[in-house]
Amino acid sequence: MSATKPATTARTSALHAASAPQDIPSQPAWAKQAITAAQRQQAYRQRSKRAMTQAIGEEAQASRVTLLALLSLDLALLSDETASSRHTAARSSARRVINTLVTRYEIKLEA
Repeated sequence: MSATKPATTARTSALHAASAPQDIPSQPAWAKQAITAAQRQQAYRQRSKRAMTQAIGEEAQASRVTLLALLSLDLALLSDETASSRHTAARSSARRVINTLVTRYEIKLEA
């Protein structure tokens, strides 16, 4: 019986880190490569678009940058004569954004 014990120990000692399971990486795959400036810019634009989409109807919780981006998009749409079918929606969206900005920053509007 003592002869089988060293054989088991020999097999266990032969097991090394290279044959250990590799299912759980220490870092995510994207963290191993450097991100280029173009990729960072693309990610920033995607986050901005996502924030603008989520801010529609939830203007009170949106950031100042997102509100200004929404307002610029609405004003650009209102100045575009070919998109006259979407003017009503853009007008109401711009009104909500302006009301939020006026309320949040206590802007005094003079008539």
